[in-house]
Amino acid sequence: MTKQPILELKELNVALLEDKIQQTEIIKNIDIKIPKGEIVGIVGESGSGKSMTMRAIMDILPENAQRNFSTFTFEGEPVSFAKASKRLPISMIFQDPMTSLNPLRKIGYHLIEVIRRQQKLSKKAAKKLAIQELEKVGLTNPEKRMTQYPHELSGGMRQRVMIAMALLVKPKLLIADEPTTALDVTIQAQILTLIQKLQKEEDLTVVLVTHDFGIVAGMCQSVKVMYQGEIVEEGTTDEIFYQSQHPYTKELLKAVPTVEKGQRLYAIQHQLETGEPLTAAQKEFRQLSETHRVQVAKERRA
Repeated sequence: MTKQPILELKELNVALLEDKIQQTEIIKNIDIKIPKGEIVGIVGESGSGKSMTMRAIMDILPENAQRNFSTFTFEGEPVSFAKASKRLPISMIFQDPMTSLNPLRKIGYHLIEVIRRQQKLSKKAAKKLAIQELEKVGLTNPEKRMTQYPHELSGGMRQRVMIAMALLVKPKLLIADEPTTALDVTIQAQILTLIQKLQKEEDLTVVLVTHDFGIVAGMCQSVKVMYQGEIVEEGTTDEIFYQSQHPYTKELLKAVPTVEKGQRLYAIQHQLETGEPLTAAQKEFRQLSETHRVQVAKERRA
């Protein structure tokens, strides 16, 4: 039985404006359901639209981007177009903390600013809360970290600060956009374990944006596969790994390296199907199970 979605967005489109006239579609009429209480993986190669879709949900698109959708609901309540993504309990962890943290401000400034925007607290009370949050995300000697600048911390420490900032908003939905990209393997494992731990302790729903199927296999209950601005297949993690149907999903799984000696890396073929690319009107979703569906070409009727 499928869980009730915490967020549901229908017919999302995002286009980039060039010279205020020409439009380039980058997200193409997709429907998104995020089951409540799960860790959901969004996978696909670079440029497939993963991060742009999450930014559209957060309403933090570039100035030359436009989004539109037919319906937006959060916890079953409709959200109007004008207020969509505004003041909803959603926060985001970005992949590069150094571009998110002001290098001229101390760590304490960043955390206290977030707290005082959300709550009417004194600076002293906000500082105490910030220190508690740094302890929660596993930073040692948090009082000292409050007085340091971003460049004085390691990459893993900075990412823990970003997680602390995201949690201070008291989110119900946490979006982690490639949170381990710039980290070495050991620190990656620590950050992913921390996200799993916080998801359970804080009763969060998490969307994990990644291109790494290994991370998906170890963390996610369900997966959405994106290709060229569209969701082409979605299902439980087992369905995607063992019963994948879309050619692109199969290609992605073939590209996951194994430990076999002498194995060459598999190159994903972009021409997945012969013939001209299909238009939106020529495609539809085929429901394979209650949780698994795949994009296919519409059958021609006589």
